[in-house]
Amino acid sequence: MPPKELSPWWRGKLGFQVGFFPGECVELISGKVPESLINSLPKPVPKKRGKLSTFLRSVVKARPRRSEQPEPAKEGVFGCDLGEHLLRSGRDVPQVLQSCAEFIEQHGVVQGIYRLSGVASRIQRLRHEFESEQVPELSVRDIHSVSSLCKMYFRELPNPLLTEQLYGKFSDAVCAATEEERLLRMQDTIQQLPAPHYRTLEYLMKHLASLAGNCSVTNMHAQNLAIVWAPNLLRSPQSQSACTSGEAACTELQTQSAVVEFLISHTDSLFHSKSTPAVEEGAGESLPPLA
Repeated sequence: MPPKELSPWWRGKLGFQVGFFPGECVELISGKVPESLINSLPKPVPKKRGKLSTFLRSVVKARPRRSEQPEPAKEGVFGCDLGEHLLRSGRDVPQVLQSCAEFIEQHGVVQGIYRLSGVASRIQRLRHEFESEQVPELSVRDIHSVSSLCKMYFRELPNPLLTEQLYGKFSDAVCAATEEERLLRMQDTIQQLPAPHYRTLEYLMKHLASLAGNCSVTNMHAQNLAIVWAPNLLRSPQSQSACTSGEAACTELQTQSAVVEFLISHTDSLFHSKSTPAVEEGAGESLPPLA
């Protein structure tokens, strides 16, 4: 037993004393561990993983890896590039637009057309039938569902009808000093659209101008139609940014509405004839990339 003054750290708080093992209880290990000692040691038991970790590991392994190759362009009707869709379908304007516009002009000269929303389930049913390359049988009872579907088609275009590339030119045109200058600059800008966009815009504007002529019945004159249609037809390249402030969004909405209202109000002057040669030559060409 070591002296008390030489072994304070052996004793602990409770005053335990430390003795010595007898020599016969100790086996010295030289270069090789005795086999008897190895066999007497308990073997380690593998720790069982929890159910949650096992489940997460299986999910990670089963998750498909993202392909490095770009995904092919979507085929269908909604959410597809306008030019590619018309080229594939062999039509001048989208079937959705033509069917809905003709039906609304025959049966939809009613209060709040294009302003009131339709029934979501009926809109989805009509959408599914158009996606299946079918022309659904439209019903007068679903007139607001038909108008909502038409707006939905343009809202889901990857590049809007008036294109992001020409947003600045449309904005500048509608802000020109005089009416004559606005008309000339707007006409010059719409003729820079790709041919599928130009043809579709001409068809849609003539349809909306026709409805604006019945505003005494529908209460949807050019300004009201522009307010509900503008966000579906024109947006700036910066509109998708999360940094866009509320003031900037409000300014953009005012610009969109002013452009679309001008197009509706001056449809006869802007589209007084069929597509110009310059527009026809641009058929199938892509717009320049965004800056």
